[in-house]
Amino acid sequence: MISDSDFIYCFENLRLFLQDNLLYNDGKVSKQMLSLARGPERRVTYYPGYYISGFRFHTLQRDENKKTQNSGVMVKGENQIDDVPWYGTLVDIVELRYIEGNRVVLFNCDWYDMARKGTGYKIDRYGIITVNTTRKLNTQEPFVLASQATQVFYVKGVKNKIWSFVVETNPRNAYETTNDEIEPYQEAETQIQSMHAIQNGVEDNEID
Repeated sequence: MISDSDFIYCFENLRLFLQDNLLYNDGKVSKQMLSLARGPERRVTYYPGYYISGFRFHTLQRDENKKTQNSGVMVKGENQIDDVPWYGTLVDIVELRYIEGNRVVLFNCDWYDMARKGTGYKIDRYGIITVNTTRKLNTQEPFVLASQATQVFYVKGVKNKIWSFVVETNPRNAYETTNDEIEPYQEAETQIQSMHAIQNGVEDNEID
């Protein structure tokens, strides 16, 4: 996961460097670099769903009362005990906009406590991972880039329902979709930079 403090520090230093050294070198710097140097707009867009890298993500709120589950998120990473990914649920999908039409999409997630083996998660002898859904990671670093995320879903245990099995999913472009899916695969999707976003029909929210 991205540390908020590290991300902000590094990004701000990069932005200032680009602004000081590249902003006025006409013809020598790409529009994308100039866009980053000027920083994002003060307005952001929230989406209830997003399609990227063959995965169709929904926020937890959008997943409510649906037969399908698309809010499970996995990000590759390391902790101090096992080389296991981070697992969580998708709360918000936030798009930052820059000049020249550049965009960055972030996932705001509730993360399970993958830092504590035994109480936060377990791994059985077959390598199957279960997570304690009552234990969330106490973090101020909830955001990841959408491009970092892959999709999982959670299956509640029979004997102890606070523990859920983690099941990884395959990207949609890796197999043919069937005709009996609950929702049309391309429902209300709009192409943005080779990715697809599902607009929620509300106005952008101002960042204070």
